[in-house]
Amino acid sequence: MNPTGPSGEVAGPGLAREFAELARVLQAESGRLGTLQTVCELAVKVIDADHASVAIRRGAAFRTVAATSDVPELVDRLQLETGEGPSVDRVAHESLVSEDLAAEPRWPDFGRRAADEAHVRSMLSNRLFVRDGSIGLLNVYAARPQAFDERDVVVAGVFAAHAAVALQAAEEQERADNLEIALRNSRRIGTAIGILMHERRVDEQGAFDLLRQRSQQTNRKLADIADEVVYTGTL
Repeated sequence: MNPTGPSGEVAGPGLAREFAELARVLQAESGRLGTLQTVCELAVKVIDADHASVAIRRGAAFRTVAATSDVPELVDRLQLETGEGPSVDRVAHESLVSEDLAAEPRWPDFGRRAADEAHVRSMLSNRLFVRDGSIGLLNVYAARPQAFDERDVVVAGVFAAHAAVALQAAEEQERADNLEIALRNSRRIGTAIGILMHERRVDEQGAFDLLRQRSQQTNRKLADIADEVVYTGTL
C-alpha cells in the first residue's frame, strides 16, 4: 500500500473525512474520562486495530486510564513484570511499532508473553503529551502479525495529536468546573456558618466546628450539611 500522496501527506479523501469526524466527536466530549474512552474507541476504528488504550505516566510507571477491552491492562502488567516493552522505552521515542511481538528482539520476554497470554502480535504506540507534564501513550494492538503498515503509523501520529488537544481541552474544562463547584460550596458553607453564628450564639470557628462535627457524625459531605442548614435555618 502506498501510504502517502505526491505531497507526502496521507492519501485518500476517506481519511480526511475520518479526521474531520474525529475532531468533531472529540470536541463534543465534555469530560476527561469520556474523552479518553472516545479516543480509544475511535483509534480501533480509524487504525483498524483490535484493541486500544490510553496510558498516563505517573512517576516511574504507566497506568492505563481508558481501554476498549481488558487486553491493554494485561499488556501493561506484562511490561511491568518483565521490565520490557514500549512503555519502558517510551521516553526516548516518538512512536514505536512491533510487527510481531512473538519474534520481537527488542523485548524478548515481554513479546513472547504478550503473544502467548494476551494474544497480541502487533503493537503500535504513540507518545501523547498532556498539560501537567506527564507523558501519555496511545497504544493500539492487533491479534495478527504485521497488522500495521507505514500508513497506519502516520495515521496514528495524526490521531495522537488530535487526541492530545482534546484531552488538554477536557482537563481545562474539568478544572474550571471543579473551581466553580468549589466556589459554590464555599458560598453555601459561609451562609450556613452565618446562620449558626446567629442561632447558636457562637463565633465563626465555633459555627464551622458544628458543621464539621455533624458531617463526621452522619458521614455526609460538609456542603450537604450546609445546604440543610440554609434550607431549614437550623442544624
